[in-house]
Amino acid sequence: DDVRVTIGQSLFLRNVPTANLPHVFNALNAHHLAEPGANSLHKITACPGTDTCNLAISDSTHVTVALESVLRDEFPELVNDADIKIKISGCMNSCGQHGMAQIGFHGSSMRAKDRRVMPALQVLLGGGTIGDGEGRIADKVIKVPSKQGPNVLRSVLSDYEQNRTEGEYFNDYYDRQGKIYFYDLLKPLADIIDAPDNFFVDWGQESQFATEIGVGECAGVIIDLIGTLFLESDEKIEFAKEAFAEEKWADAIYHAYSSQVNTAKALLLDRDVKCNTQHKVITDMDDVYAAEFGGNVKEQILAIRINEPTKDFATDYIKTAVEFLVKAREVRA
Repeated sequence: DDVRVTIGQSLFLRNVPTANLPHVFNALNAHHLAEPGANSLHKITACPGTDTCNLAISDSTHVTVALESVLRDEFPELVNDADIKIKISGCMNSCGQHGMAQIGFHGSSMRAKDRRVMPALQVLLGGGTIGDGEGRIADKVIKVPSKQGPNVLRSVLSDYEQNRTEGEYFNDYYDRQGKIYFYDLLKPLADIIDAPDNFFVDWGQESQFATEIGVGECAGVIIDLIGTLFLESDEKIEFAKEAFAEEKWADAIYHAYSSQVNTAKALLLDRDVKCNTQHKVITDMDDVYAAEFGGNVKEQILAIRINEPTKDFATDYIKTAVEFLVKAREVRA
């Protein structure tokens, strides 16, 4: 009854009864969505790159197709290896999360001796999540022509398979060998002295590569943050109403609380007030917006602390959240 898109760009189907799994598999398989290796090395995370984003330097989606072909054809034994993640961004903004990957790439460029510019990939190694809410940022190791991306993957994975100790995870192997070891391993692939003509054409393209900068759709884009926060407050109110309809009074009250905190945060950000905690958001509102709200916002929001999660309180609290959001939009306008 619930499908989500994960941070690794997989589809996550929740609450499927065991008896229904064959049917679900067959339905997915008919649409080529049931290949093995979910959440593994074989499934690469990538931003749209130059397909749709003008900030991107490289075509990260077509690079991904080339790399996944290498994995499928040459490293089928790693189809279920969840220790290694590959992530690709079209530029350094990291929408493809390249800095949090055991093997990461981001789009860049290189200039040959004849001054022509070729698409390139910055190679990063050793990043990822390590458990308990902690992570590590990948090291920038070397920059290579984009067309050498598949050879980078071949070199790194072959070296890892041949030289690791039994049961050694990739990042442990990376730490043991060190950044310079991998720089030396990949350095021959960075040589562009006699680069062939196809090195100056990016993956999935037919014309010669050229760097351009425009308005993007990703981490570098400028958005109306306040308006976006108001929309999130709307969404939280809808969650509250849905929970109320299911007679989940506590859930409904919590979502109404979240909406009010979110609305208050939006108003404070509109006046450049930094909001690091919910407590600061709630208390600062009465100081910053005393004239507009009469100094009653803190008491209004924290009513959740002194009332039992009953139907009557849920009704009033959701109504308060709705009215607060309406007034907030008026104040901002």
